[in-house]
Amino acid sequence: MFVDTQANTRYIAVHGIVDWINEELVYDECLDFGVHEMNYHHIQPVGENILLLGARSRLQKNGMYEKNACIVNRQGEILRAFCLGDGIENCIVTKDERIITSYFDEGVFGDAPFGNKGLVVWDCMGHRIWENKKYGIMDCYAINVDEYENLWFYYYTEFDLVQTDFKRDIVYHPEIKGMTKFLITKGRQLLCDGGYNNYGEFYKMDILYDRLGDRESVNLEHNGKILLLKDAFFRSSKAIFVDNRENIYFKDIMYIN
Repeated sequence: MFVDTQANTRYIAVHGIVDWINEELVYDECLDFGVHEMNYHHIQPVGENILLLGARSRLQKNGMYEKNACIVNRQGEILRAFCLGDGIENCIVTKDERIITSYFDEGVFGDAPFGNKGLVVWDCMGHRIWENKKYGIMDCYAINVDEYENLWFYYYTEFDLVQTDFKRDIVYHPEIKGMTKFLITKGRQLLCDGGYNNYGEFYKMDILYDRLGDRESVNLEHNGKILLLKDAFFRSSKAIFVDNRENIYFKDIMYIN
């Protein structure tokens, strides 16, 4: 998605369909959502529609916080709008249209009450249906879901990784400080970056029910060649890698050797 940092910006998204077996983009189309006043940072599909979400929400003169989330159709027409709080770090929408938002420190400790627990789940109408009440999250650095739509989150200050189905939790200790992205392979492995000052390095750990195996450094390869990465984007076991030449690689990671 192209995002200008100014308000009253025309928002344009590229919707792609990926053949994850052959690791190639098979279809793409450009969606023009038109001009919107809010500065949006996150985009997620919600059924047949689209969630546009701004990371910040300011207190207005009427005492209400800005509606920084809106559901639009594919033509950009706003179907409904609501506030999901200030200081949003990441957002995931699940297959059953739950919206998961995590918050950085300004959202946790700021005046807006929505993100003070660090992690919240909403329904697609903007109603809060779950929030973290067990963990002292000061900054939720990274979130993801596994293939069963269990939520995984990693937070400051404990640097713990938690798996939850919202009824029962398992807490893991990756012993990495400050990681910003991770995924869970279909073979039950953790792939994550190296944390503070080491974001370009990646590590794997086997997930052994209630603990993690030894940490091993991994090289990410394509056709036998090591990728020199500029960025990576994870959702469940799927990854999009961008190398330093702006080439894009699609991978559904079953198992890491």
